[in-house]
Amino acid sequence: MSSSISVAVVGAGGTGGYYGGALARAGNQVTMVARGPHLAAIRATGLQVNTVLLGDFHLDVDATDDMSSVGPVDLVIFAVKSYGTNVAIRDMGPLVGDDTMIISTQNGIDSERLLGEALGTEHVLGCAATVSAKIDAPGIVTQGGGPGSLVIGEMGSADLNAQGAVTERVNDLVERCKAAGLAAETHEDIVMAIWEKFIFICALSGMTALTRKPIGEIFAQPSTTEMYLQVLAEVAEVGRAEGVALPGDIAQNTLAATQAREPFIIGSMGHDLIAGNPIEIGLLNGRVVELGKKHGIPTPANFAIEAALKPHELGGV
Repeated sequence: MSSSISVAVVGAGGTGGYYGGALARAGNQVTMVARGPHLAAIRATGLQVNTVLLGDFHLDVDATDDMSSVGPVDLVIFAVKSYGTNVAIRDMGPLVGDDTMIISTQNGIDSERLLGEALGTEHVLGCAATVSAKIDAPGIVTQGGGPGSLVIGEMGSADLNAQGAVTERVNDLVERCKAAGLAAETHEDIVMAIWEKFIFICALSGMTALTRKPIGEIFAQPSTTEMYLQVLAEVAEVGRAEGVALPGDIAQNTLAATQAREPFIIGSMGHDLIAGNPIEIGLLNGRVVELGKKHGIPTPANFAIEAALKPHELGGV
């Protein structure tokens, strides 16, 4: 493992700021790609990262809204909200050199495919990132929940037939993340891991956004707990129809694991809805409904969430 690598964080909000900030603190050359007041604040006074897992730290870090000014990097962390995906991918070309790796921390199940189609499947590693982090104020990122984990593996491609293998580049990247204090691990079936996260996040984000309440208050009520489990079960059934060998008890196990977590947790879509920001309903619960129709699988709980939240998709309090 070399002494340091160059990293571009495309979407340096809560999630990107946390992961990229950890790598920067560990001595890697990190450029934050951001916009608006957040970008201005990072440029003026640096990035303040407040975390439960890593402690609080301040970074004087490069920041830009022009990816063409950065040049090829060793690693791209793709962390934009799903509604910004197409524009960000369109502008990412200058960051990608012959050996560039790309990992996505996005929610949803489509990120790796879209990145691979646009930039080359050989560059794209599968990744499931689980952390609760947000921009508290311009230039300030706060991580308050979640394990902060990064699960990374090979997707496989025409150029790199490596799905199911833990390659040298995956091992190297995971070790580098661990050295930065991140809870990183390799995975031999990264598609499975991505779907496990998708099941978890559709229920967490969907239900906390729908109710505007944290999970503790949701699980205090039998009816909302039952609906939470139904969301999980529907996503799992759709995943199996898509060819992912998800365990039969994954919905119940995911519910139990979520009930054991901090009661104050609100999913990212819940935070965005409460703040009046655009929300990711189309690529979360809306995507489940779409795939349910494709396979003839009823998804009434996910449909209820999509129908209730669709008017808020573009933001506005």
